[in-house]
Amino acid sequence: MTDKTESLLVITQHFPPETGAGPTRWNELTKRWSEEASVTVLTSAPDYPDGELYDGYDNRWLEREEHGDIDVIYTKTITSSSGNLLRRSVKFVWFMLISTIVGLLYTSPTVVVATSPQPLTGVSAWIIARIRRATFVFEVRDLWPETILAVSDFDNPAVIWGIDRTVTFLYRRSDHLVVVSQAFIEPIVEIGVDRSKIAFHPNGIDLDFYQVDGEEPEVLDALDDRFTVSYVGTIGRTHGLSVVLDAAPKLPEVQFVLVGEGAEREKLQRQAADLENVVFTGRRPKEEVPYILQSSDVALVHLKPREVFETVIPSKLLEAMAAGLPVVLGVRGEAKRILSAADDGIAITPSDPDELAQAVERLQKNDDERDQFEENGRSYVVEHFHWDMIAEEYLETITGTRNPSRKLAGA
Repeated sequence: MTDKTESLLVITQHFPPETGAGPTRWNELTKRWSEEASVTVLTSAPDYPDGELYDGYDNRWLEREEHGDIDVIYTKTITSSSGNLLRRSVKFVWFMLISTIVGLLYTSPTVVVATSPQPLTGVSAWIIARIRRATFVFEVRDLWPETILAVSDFDNPAVIWGIDRTVTFLYRRSDHLVVVSQAFIEPIVEIGVDRSKIAFHPNGIDLDFYQVDGEEPEVLDALDDRFTVSYVGTIGRTHGLSVVLDAAPKLPEVQFVLVGEGAEREKLQRQAADLENVVFTGRRPKEEVPYILQSSDVALVHLKPREVFETVIPSKLLEAMAAGLPVVLGVRGEAKRILSAADDGIAITPSDPDELAQAVERLQKNDDERDQFEENGRSYVVEHFHWDMIAEEYLETITGTRNPSRKLAGA
């Protein structure tokens, strides 16, 4: 790949100990990159998703940690829950400003990588890269402003125009543009971005992490022996999990377990107070996730029926495959294509409780089909979504040693 003469600066709003697709992605990539290059992560004090600082962290101007060979710089943040759109917006602007200052004062990178969401990290990275004469890499994990329009009632035309102009500027000014879904490429090319500089490097899976034994976590004590459908991840506005509450009464012999935090968790939990087969565990340590999946019979992956979500590949889908779980998928587009290619479950119409209930009932009654799905999914992620392969190809792309184009897994 490359040697330690490369100095990489990664700018990301979220990083461990925070959990979710973004922190997981950048933990996996940077720990592998640090074997070959000098890696610094610039992030904000951890408070996602409920706006409370994690134990052991103070909201200081600057806090440095060593994560293995990775130098992590945590900066002062404006604490905000995931449900407070105005405060989160201020938080994003603040991080853009402070990360620019800290990056210029404390780092001298040869490559600067910014990851979205949120997209203002790209502004910080562009400024630092240009002043330091470094390579500027912008990673697109969601399309903006399409995503904000899909998940909220926010419709201020001036702000939407500003976001659109900002991301277009970053797309065009980047030296490398990395996307996590092949479906992002055409919309980006259509606004005048050179296709040759776009590289596809999806989310991946640490396969060993999902093979567990030993003592099970206490959260499993709250579960019973019924057929279990688990949802593990953020419980937010984009996920449309009210569909679970509508489907649960149709399946009294099935237990639905929702693991995680987010803007919708408290409201959904109140609404489910009379449903004895719906369990909310709250946020759990990442280390417990493999045990929860292993103790489940089916994984639910779901997003609201919005056109922009047809371009995404939910990390929950890959995690379920790695854990050997059949999936009930309520997501159209790219995720559905991957589920079909893997032959690892049943796709339903998003937000349709009848189809959700029918799919779960089908899997509950067909052990052989369930077993086949489990085997298929694990084999598919081994072949197409291993972090070692993704990290190696990504690093080669941004250090200029390979052609960035790569074929979509399973295409």
